[in-house]
Amino acid sequence: MIKEKINAKNGKETLAIPYIVKKEDDGFIVECIDLNVVSQGDTIEEARKNIREAIILHLKSAEELGILYKEYEKLGIIKENHKIIMPKIELEQTDIEVLLY
Repeated sequence: MIKEKINAKNGKETLAIPYIVKKEDDGFIVECIDLNVVSQGDTIEEARKNIREAIILHLKSAEELGILYKEYEKLGIIKENHKIIMPKIELEQTDIEVLLY
């Protein structure tokens, strides 16, 4: 089970899982690229709620299938010497000069 492997305190740890929000004509698309999870919503608040639920369901399914730690590795989380090591996540971007028509 997860609780014996993550934190002796209460078995739970909060993960900051990154996702991208894209505005579409009729709502918002949200995508967690690391886990290949996509959702949507009519409003940004709904889209954020939906991606959170989708990620939770994805991780529960991964646990049931016995591949949870493979999914954690996709997020950069590793187990080393019986400890869980979580990376600090920083999203960055770069400016690229392009020709717009």
